[in-house]
Amino acid sequence: MRICFNQPSFIPWGGFFARLLHSDKMILLDNTVLARGFTYVNRNRIKGPTGEVWNTVPLKRKGRGRQKIKDLEIYEKKRWAKDFLLTLQHFYAKSLYLQPVHAEIKSVLETQDKSFFNMVFSLLTIIKKNLGIDKEFILQSETEISGKGTDLLVSLAKELEAKEVLMPYFSRKTLDWTPFQKEEISIHFLRYDSPQYPQFWGHFLKRLSTLDLLFCCGPKGRHVIEKGSYFYE
Repeated sequence: MRICFNQPSFIPWGGFFARLLHSDKMILLDNTVLARGFTYVNRNRIKGPTGEVWNTVPLKRKGRGRQKIKDLEIYEKKRWAKDFLLTLQHFYAKSLYLQPVHAEIKSVLETQDKSFFNMVFSLLTIIKKNLGIDKEFILQSETEISGKGTDLLVSLAKELEAKEVLMPYFSRKTLDWTPFQKEEISIHFLRYDSPQYPQFWGHFLKRLSTLDLLFCCGPKGRHVIEKGSYFYE
């Protein structure tokens, strides 16, 4: 079995779903601590008339110290959700694929509580379903395994009895892979470079949220993700 890992993130880019597509399961690291400063956990980009547009989920942070992702709460959720839904409706109004997906997102944002993780998990599920990716998410918090760095990932792989792990290409030189080798767990690396696809609003932009790909290409977005995936040993 091959697994991959990722922190649960708000409307992530195609590389997230490329690793999911090419694995049997993805472990969502919901029990890890939100990084200080800039992070993609609660923000990503879509496209508007003037180019890329950042969407950031406001989080309750004052007086809460370092928080685990599973414990984060959305600040002024009702106001933010309304603005986000209107933004999607405005920028992708001409999309043939907008309304069904928009309705699912709207239902999540208007019916769930203020939990950031619950919202993110639901949005990830909506996106992967509409891309036709039938792979399972496993929550780190359900395994009761904690830690950090490579040791955490090795422990999670052993818990699932995985023989292979799929990691993002940029991590090749940033982590110590010896613990995986000691456990005879094979390591594969995947680089995602989005091929050009038809977009609204002018010239093509890479590294946008997968929502842009979904609204522009619908279910065919899966083929774009497959085409942009490159394996390295």
